[in-house]
Formats: sequence, C-alpha cells, structure tokens
Amino acid sequence: MKELTKARAPRRRHVLFEVKEDITQEELKNAIYQNALRFFGEYGCSFAQFKLSEYDEKTRAGILTFSRDYADKVPGFLALIEKPRIVAKRMSGTINKLKEKSEKD
Repeated sequence: MKELTKARAPRRRHVLFEVKEDITQEELKNAIYQNALRFFGEYGCSFAQFKLSEYDEKTRAGILTFSRDYADKVPGFLALIEKPRIVAKRMSGTINKLKEKSEKD
C-alpha cells in the first residue's frame, strides 16, 4: 500500500496597491471581485484565489493576495479597473517584506 503524501500549501504572492479615490473596504472588495470575474472568468478566478488582505481607508493603500501563477497578470488586471482607479506599487512573496520595502521608500 502506498503512503499518502502531504499536500503542499499553494504558493501565494502579494501586491501593494494604492487607490486614487475615497472608497470603503467593502466597496473596494466588491469592485476587485466583480472586475476579476469579468477579466478572468469564474474558472480563472477559482485558480487565482484573490483575497483583499489589508486596506487602510485613510492612506488608501492595501494588499491583495493571490496565487503565484497569476503574478504576471494581476498588475495589468489592476490597471484595467476604471472605478476605483487602482495603481499597483510593488509585489512580493511575503507581506512582511512588502511592508518593509514600502516603509523604506
């Protein structure tokens, strides 16, 4: 009998972004998910595994987490969102490194 192997956790990437207009966290989350459905479709969204990890309404900065396989597509996807206007600033494999690098800038 074969021994079962442990499943690995999916590899994730995180992108730091800035929103160019005032918006609540719930409105931002809905806008990202609706545009992701339009851009990637339901099938693509299930693999992309988007999650709005953090968002600060005062600074209008946030972190979006997603599957590593979509790292080349997500910055372009964020740029195509018209309402609200979102600008991707930096991408990293860990949230701590992302915050660390953004504090140095």
